[in-house]
Amino acid sequence: MNKQNYPLLLFLILLLAEQSCSTPSEKQSFSVHEDNVPLVPKEYAKELLQEIALKAKQVFPGDSLIIDFYSNRKNLIWFTPDSSPIPEVAGVQQKISQSLSYGISPDKFIPVDTTNILIKELYLTHNYQTFGKAISRKDSATKDTNWLAILEYGKQNGSILKELLSLQPKNAEYLRLQKGLEQYLEKVQLSDSVINIPNFKKDSLKSYTLVQKALFLHGFLSSPENNDSTTVISALKSFQYQHGLETDAVIGKATAKELSKSTNYFYSQAQKALEKWRNTKNFESDHIFVNIATYKLKIYKNKQLDAEHKIVVGTPAKRTPELDSRLNYMIIYPYWYVPKSIVVEELTPKVLKDSTYLYRNGYEVLSGKKVIHLSSSKFSHLSSYRIRQKGGRGNALGKIKFIFPNEFSVYFHDTPSKRFFKKGRRAYSHGCMRVDHPLELADYLLQHDSANTYTIDSVNYYIKNKTRKVITFKRKTPIHIRYFTVEADSLNSIRFYPDVYGNLKNRNIPIE
Repeated sequence: MNKQNYPLLLFLILLLAEQSCSTPSEKQSFSVHEDNVPLVPKEYAKELLQEIALKAKQVFPGDSLIIDFYSNRKNLIWFTPDSSPIPEVAGVQQKISQSLSYGISPDKFIPVDTTNILIKELYLTHNYQTFGKAISRKDSATKDTNWLAILEYGKQNGSILKELLSLQPKNAEYLRLQKGLEQYLEKVQLSDSVINIPNFKKDSLKSYTLVQKALFLHGFLSSPENNDSTTVISALKSFQYQHGLETDAVIGKATAKELSKSTNYFYSQAQKALEKWRNTKNFESDHIFVNIATYKLKIYKNKQLDAEHKIVVGTPAKRTPELDSRLNYMIIYPYWYVPKSIVVEELTPKVLKDSTYLYRNGYEVLSGKKVIHLSSSKFSHLSSYRIRQKGGRGNALGKIKFIFPNEFSVYFHDTPSKRFFKKGRRAYSHGCMRVDHPLELADYLLQHDSANTYTIDSVNYYIKNKTRKVITFKRKTPIHIRYFTVEADSLNSIRFYPDVYGNLKNRNIPIE
């Protein structure tokens, strides 16, 4: 061997001797620092888990769930033994970053921007738990949900994100609304900015100019000015559709009022609607859903929207109530038993002015179950008697009504006043709900009531012969009546409706 290589050979021998005398801990020692955690080999997992249990107490001293969760763990949730993040970390973080589209403030979450693996693990778990609590239904079955147990289950089954979303409301209306809000946030910037639209008739030029700015603010125009009239008209109609208004491109009072609101206002309406859905039980696969604020009756079959009818609901002074019930029977050629309040406020003044009013309009006065003739001297005491209107063309209930038990004595019914169905806002009744095309509703219900021997031909027979007939449904379809000022259509396009009732606080009557 060349003598010149001796120094190199001696160095290698000494290096090998030094390594053979070192211990494993000296070879791969590590320490946990606040801002830097190196790769953690598998043999140190136990020491790492002991460290994170202490960290949990330091970072979340008041959160017994997280502290207990990490006290006896055998592994981390979000990281592998070599400190690599599991694939679902990115998906969960992305979902939480979209919290606004679930109606949840981003302020509820801790930014996961630390390089410390232990702190990052704890923050991810905290955010997961916070998000899960916020989006889940709030009822007796879910209010005590242990989201960390769900997280553990998701970890074991590779379905963390799926389990995160699992306890949201299952109602189709909620799911569409959540998607609709997501789309809405893609086209608008949330702010308190408002563009006050003046009366178009008083200053059409100024109104038209400001309408463009408002349409730009609400995401319907790409520029706040100098748009051609065709573009503005199209944008205005789209805005009117989104806000439950008549799509006539006219800058009327209702349209100007909605255009003058901020995007934050509309976002808060959607936020409240989502939270209300989280406090609403999951509806059955087949049910009838009425949203009072949208003036619509929807029929769901296998959780899918199968039919829809326009309705007229109660005025703000005589509101249609929120309730749950089941459809019981329908009456063809029904009597209308006039509510006492209508007898006092409307019928009595008319009878005092015109003694023939009752007879001409098909009303009967009852004493017990007997029809009596009331002398004009007793007209001022009309409210002491029970008044009903016979079935017929002029009957306030039309040709058919649908009965479902409830403490408010409201029901669905036909009406001779068809003109109201052409209006955008349809709050004109005394509380009951007038249904557009009620015979189509009767036909649908009978077709889906397989044990029933009656058909729509039966219904038309009794109507033609002016015969009062009660048809009981064998299948008691669930009915749910609610008041939501925001919904999304079948394409998940969000729709805002004027809050005609204000802050409705009617009682709900759950079906057990």
